[in-house]
Amino acid sequence: MTKIIIPQLDANLVDVTITRWRKQVGDAIAAGEIVADLTTDKAAYELESPASGTLLAVIAAEKSIVLAGSAIGVIGEPGEEVEREGGAGNPAREDSGRQECLPSLAPRAPRVRATPRARRLAQEKGLDLAAIQAETGAEIIDETVLAPYL
Repeated sequence: MTKIIIPQLDANLVDVTITRWRKQVGDAIAAGEIVADLTTDKAAYELESPASGTLLAVIAAEKSIVLAGSAIGVIGEPGEEVEREGGAGNPAREDSGRQECLPSLAPRAPRVRATPRARRLAQEKGLDLAAIQAETGAEIIDETVLAPYL
C-alpha cells in the first residue's frame, strides 16, 4: 500500500487545492501517471502517481485544501484493506475522507497579502499585518509598514 502525498512543491508552499482527480477509486494506475491536478496561490501542478496499482481510497475530495506533506489518496492491490490515518483500522471511504483532511485546516485567519520585506518589518515593529491590510485593502509593501514612522 502506498499513500499519495502532496509534495513540498515550493519552499513557501503551505497548502494546495485539489482541483480535479483524474482517477476514480478502483481505477488502475501506472507509476508516473497523472492522478490529480493541484493549484497553489501561484501555479497549477499535475501530481504523478508514486507507484503502480489500484486507487483504493481518496482521502481528500476535489476542491479540498490540504497541507503540503498530507496524504490525499491510497494506492494498492485490489481488495487490500485501507487503514485510516492514525491506524484506527477502519476502512477509509471516499465520503469520510473529506472529514479526515479538513480538521487540520479548521478555522484559519484569512491570508494576508504582503511582500516578504513587509512581513519582516511588521514583525520587527510588532504590527498586525491583518489590521494594516484591512485599512489599505491592498497588498502590503514595505512602504505601507514604514509610513507611520516616516
